[in-house]
Amino acid sequence: MQVLSLQSILNTNTFKDFHTPNSAVCSTLGVHSHLNNIENKAADVVRAEKSSRKNGIKKILPLAGAVIGTLLPLVILNNFKGKSLNMKILKDGVPLEKLKEIGEYFEIEGAKEILLTAGGAIAGGLSGGVIYDKNKENRKEKVKEAVFEMTNITVPTLIAAGTLDLLKSKKLDKGLFKFAPFVLGLGAGIPLASKVSGFISKKIFKEDKDGIRKFHPKDFLVHADDMVEMLVLLKIPFAKQLHIDKLLALIYAKCGYETGIKDTDNKGHGHHH
Repeated sequence: MQVLSLQSILNTNTFKDFHTPNSAVCSTLGVHSHLNNIENKAADVVRAEKSSRKNGIKKILPLAGAVIGTLLPLVILNNFKGKSLNMKILKDGVPLEKLKEIGEYFEIEGAKEILLTAGGAIAGGLSGGVIYDKNKENRKEKVKEAVFEMTNITVPTLIAAGTLDLLKSKKLDKGLFKFAPFVLGLGAGIPLASKVSGFISKKIFKEDKDGIRKFHPKDFLVHADDMVEMLVLLKIPFAKQLHIDKLLALIYAKCGYETGIKDTDNKGHGHHH
């Protein structure tokens, strides 16, 4: 009986199919692997572009809504007042004159204009946000932010305006008394707004104790917009000279925008905190 050597067994047809692939096969496999890598990278790029486009739309709609919501109440109010833009200046004036004309047209003066403009901006930003974002929890966060922003604007404004009207009726709006609306509007209005906001969060949005935003003394530092409101409301001369009143429309548009982009991943305290 002939004993076959190991080499002769490996050379039989039975084992030839299991030989190591030749260089041509390896080369082909390498090309396929490389092509797969390219396809995966291309798919990643497409996904990234789609995500970027979605994020762009997610931000553009609230911004557009906030800007429209800010300007529309002022246009309507000016129409009732008979106030209009000087088209001659807009057409032939130098850039500085054009900016001044537009700034004066969109000027915010009293409590009514403050509240209507702020409300319009926040409603516009909210509308732009919920049109695109269909997620129920995200929409809830936007509504909560809208209520929070509007409360923090309304309460200090009403306190300051009410105090000012009271002082005027008693003919006490002179000397140091002139600063009472400013002090009460900020000193009492901001903490009270926080209380009201917390009550709404608890009763309407069913927030637990940990979820309710609490007021801290350091929060006064970030209420710069409320300070601008007070200066405009009280018609402080230097505020008019420095055109600080022109900032209000921008501030409210920002409030509206931040309301519209709020979601469960962005539960921050908005521009007020």
